[in-house]
Amino acid sequence: MKVYKKKDAMTIQTNELIKYFANTTIQYVDLFVTSLGAKVHDHNRNTAPRLNGLVVTLSGSADFSLNGEVYALHKGVILHAGPTMEIDILVTSEEPWRYTVIHYEAMNGTNSIHKGHFEIDTGQHNKMDYLVQQLIHYEKIPGDLNRLKCKSLFLQLIELIVVCAKMQTSNNVVDQAITFMTEHYTSQISIAEIAEEVGCDRRRLAYLFDKQTGMSPIQFLTEFRLKHAKELLRTTSIPIKDIAELVGYQDAFYFCRVFKKQYDQTPTNYRKQFFSD
Repeated sequence: MKVYKKKDAMTIQTNELIKYFANTTIQYVDLFVTSLGAKVHDHNRNTAPRLNGLVVTLSGSADFSLNGEVYALHKGVILHAGPTMEIDILVTSEEPWRYTVIHYEAMNGTNSIHKGHFEIDTGQHNKMDYLVQQLIHYEKIPGDLNRLKCKSLFLQLIELIVVCAKMQTSNNVVDQAITFMTEHYTSQISIAEIAEEVGCDRRRLAYLFDKQTGMSPIQFLTEFRLKHAKELLRTTSIPIKDIAELVGYQDAFYFCRVFKKQYDQTPTNYRKQFFSD
């Protein structure tokens, strides 16, 4: 299982999560709903033996510790807990923290994921809220038919969790790429370097970037650089050659060509609008 520490929490890679649920027979067991008052500290207990659990926030927030590892839980972040783990909870919201723990059993768990604890960043989704509430509702009603309904809802929930986590990861990759470009636009950076920095295949990054922003990474980087160049041309008397270098272009002639192609005028003519001879 590939996990890494991030902000005092264990996070699982989305592809590993997909592989786990796709190849493991999982069986819904039960759930419970509980609430802890604002700022309450609950500890000295363990997770259920032989069972795995999904901790889903219904309202409020809390720092939830498993075997000493702390997770900041709120709506949009689900915690996976393994069997017999030490629990320590501190409610961090001004309102009570209301949550549900959904227990399941991994019937053929050869992958060690089911024994581990990690957070799943899904983001907030109305459909997920609906499935969780439906599961809570049918769990209360006795009978084999309602039991079957719970099993069906649980599998739907697992599928949605995985899909949302995948979407969240994709969005995060684009956000990371944008952050990297805006912080390093003055340097000579390539799309291959950006892709490597965010841990994504170059073609995959281009696809995700276009899907989220409507442009390619290189288009975004070019526009960002040229906007800063326009600001410097408009507000300073810095030579154009130096401005080119300040926004990431070592070749001033190439910078001028890119600028003219983007704005249909040269940097010199653009500057003349703001500075008289």
